[in-house]
Amino acid sequence: MRVALLTSANGWRGSGASYAKIALGLRQHGHEAHLVTAAAKLTSRLREEGLPVTQIPGRNTGAREVLALRRALARVGARAIIVDTPRDVRLSFYATLLHRARIVYRYNLNYRRPRIHLMDRVYLSRLAACIYQSRYIRDDAVRHAGWMARIPSYQIPNGYDTVRFAPRPDAASAFRQRYRIPSSARVVLSAAKLTRNKGQEVAIAALTRVRREGLDLVYVLCGDGGREGELVSMARACGLPAVFTGLLGSRDMIGAYSAADLVVHPSLQEIFPNAVGEAMACARPVVAADAGGTGELLGRDGTTGVLVPPADPGALAEAVSGLFADPDRRRALGEAARRRIETEFPLERMVGDYEQALAEVLGGSG
Repeated sequence: MRVALLTSANGWRGSGASYAKIALGLRQHGHEAHLVTAAAKLTSRLREEGLPVTQIPGRNTGAREVLALRRALARVGARAIIVDTPRDVRLSFYATLLHRARIVYRYNLNYRRPRIHLMDRVYLSRLAACIYQSRYIRDDAVRHAGWMARIPSYQIPNGYDTVRFAPRPDAASAFRQRYRIPSSARVVLSAAKLTRNKGQEVAIAALTRVRREGLDLVYVLCGDGGREGELVSMARACGLPAVFTGLLGSRDMIGAYSAADLVVHPSLQEIFPNAVGEAMACARPVVAADAGGTGELLGRDGTTGVLVPPADPGALAEAVSGLFADPDRRRALGEAARRRIETEFPLERMVGDYEQALAEVLGGSG
């Protein structure tokens, strides 16, 4: 099969990381998979992963962008194109009038309602299929636009590389040394974009309470974004020791996860969070807000992670305090979390499901 993967994402987290896994897996299975991006930062990061990438203009959906995408599709000979934003659906709609390829929408609308006016329905009418990462996001899409239930769909959760993402004690020590984290301090880590919907202010409030109970801890925030200055000021005002690492590459993130005594994911809305899956693969105990599809990944019976209500600092503080008071449970949660990833969300299953979905969409023509 010859497949293009188009994304307007600005950075590595989320769609960028998932697209890399899909493309690498398809290529390892003998297919031609080519990334098409609109942001230089993501282009560079994907090339570091050894992937072929074409960057096209990304600001608008005009003739220049449509022709650039059509040329990219023709160069690859793509018979299918995977897209993940409304802008990319529109762009692909026009580009595939000139280069026939089946459009597969990896539905990624999470923080706002889908656009469903007449022209958006026209664009979506060209879809060959939708791929949903969780039951939550499929139900959310259909709730906003019931007619989307008529589009052929597949549910394919993210998968995780448990060889690459695994506990690394040496990397953990190096991470602590790099950021001058005292050996006596407990590390609580969040990995997410520094934006309002990710809930870092909830974690700061919760961890401030925990620290006032006498626990020596450092809050490590891995990610970049427009709220960094605000969150730095917030942590400082609360007297909470905090380390802001910026956006880290995969190798450094593995060190960060391995250094964490506990991972908190306070995000107020998620489809199927990569950061939680990576932390679980690294055998970290996770406390997460029960928002969106997070519970589908972490599990709901309390044996593989702890879910708390979203935007509730008190509940998050109580869960964190309880786990630090019970090291045996913390260790058991981390070990069970890794087993859950190995059995329920292995990377190879994700790639195989995409391969099967694309083969069905193309009907043997790819």
